[in-house]
This record gives sequence, structure tokens and C-alpha cells, in this order.
Amino acid sequence: MSLVKKYEKLDKLIYQNREDEINEVFREILKETFDLVNSKIEKGESLDVNDKEEAAAIRAMFEYMLELWDEGAIDEAKEVGYDMAYLVKDPKLKEMFSMFVIGMLAGLSLDEFFEKYVNTNKVYKDTFFTDFDDRIDELVIKYKKKFQEEFSKDA
Repeated sequence: MSLVKKYEKLDKLIYQNREDEINEVFREILKETFDLVNSKIEKGESLDVNDKEEAAAIRAMFEYMLELWDEGAIDEAKEVGYDMAYLVKDPKLKEMFSMFVIGMLAGLSLDEFFEKYVNTNKVYKDTFFTDFDDRIDELVIKYKKKFQEEFSKDA
């Protein structure tokens, strides 16, 4: 089953509030996504948000990063963010992943970051939060060097 179809199934389960099945389907989505991401890395290719399957994979990695951050697995969440900032072709998504990593570098909780810096009323490609409050510029200035050091270490 394609990632797109699995997400359609997941969205229905979420609407029905079927927690056990939600977790199982999301694990399947992540497994397939990791395979796709690893394949792209090995081939030196990027992920294209305009391709439905690849957009679903980007969504999965975004949700996985947020879940890791929320659970306090900050180093792992940052790694996902750095990897995705490198792998996605779309400039808005590159910036989005970078801004979320900067929020982690600042030591903010996921809730704090969303509350202070993310404009949730604007969604890009039906899924992604790419619009940020202007106050995020202060964080970018403060954590730019650390971001660049960690990002170049990863690349």
C-alpha cells in the first residue's frame, strides 16, 4: 500500500479515535518512509513535495520529528530536522525544518515553540507549518552559528 493510501487510512482512524490502530499504521508509514529516505540518501537525490508519495514521506518525517521533540528526544529530533533540511528540494520546507531545529537549539518545548513562533493559521501544501512570527528572527540570529556547525557536521 502506498504512503498516500496509508495516510488516508491513518486520517480515518484518527477521526474515529482508534488509538491502537493509529499507532500501528503510523509505524508502518515510518518504516516505509525510512526506506524511501535512505534510498534517496544513497542515490544522492532529494525529496520533492510535489510528488504525492514523497510529500507523504516528508509529512511522516515532520510528524516523527515533532513526536521526538515532544517526548524529549531532542538530539534525535534535531537529527531528523537537519536531515530533512538537507533532503527536501522545496525552499519553504528547508526553512521550516531549519526553524524547528532552531527552536530545539533554543531549548524550547514543542508547545512553547508553536505558541510563540508558529503561525498555525497558515498551512503549506495542506500539511506543513511554514509561516513563522517575526520574533523568530531573534532566535535565528542567536542560534545561527550553532545551527551551521551542527548542520555541517551532519552533511
